[in-house]
Amino acid sequence: MANTPTIAMPYLVASQVQKEVTHNDALNDLDFTAQASAHDRDLNAPPGSPAQGDCYVIGPSPSGAWSGSAGALAGYYSGWRIKTPSAGWRAWLRDEGRLAYYTGSGWGNLATPFLEGAATWDPANLADGAGETSAAITVTGAAFGDFAFAAAPYDLQGITCTAYVSAADTVRIRIQNETGGAIDLASGAWKVRVIKQ
Repeated sequence: MANTPTIAMPYLVASQVQKEVTHNDALNDLDFTAQASAHDRDLNAPPGSPAQGDCYVIGPSPSGAWSGSAGALAGYYSGWRIKTPSAGWRAWLRDEGRLAYYTGSGWGNLATPFLEGAATWDPANLADGAGETSAAITVTGAAFGDFAFAAAPYDLQGITCTAYVSAADTVRIRIQNETGGAIDLASGAWKVRVIKQ
């Protein structure tokens, strides 16, 4: 039986018995490949209790029902359906919160996602050489190793400003006055942005 050239969905043929089986199989293939939303791309063994419609990018050393299908998309529909991707296929990686694309030989990151948070902060009057660290700012998804940036709501007048992930889902802002004189910044709405590594 012939298949479509890109997703390899089966065509219906003249006088075919049980056309609904072929048609439904093709719909399942389309369901998990057209808007792929994969739970993970590092698993090598199929999960023990997948739900209908679960999708995965198969890891580099597959075993079990995924054996021999490294880098392929696997969709669960009362059994595993495996599709070898073509260059340009895209998948949202749920566990990483990022979009990936298939290069023709592996999966690359298509976009660098970012996370944001904000807090009202009124820094103390800082003498020359003094610094201050903000209270914790919740940024869900932030993790050690991610890049963090801060945006002040006004001119910092020469004060340096950095941001860092201080714990899971938590960012802090650090300001330091090395201007030669005291500076008193006003209260304002500070923003932080975290870029996933």
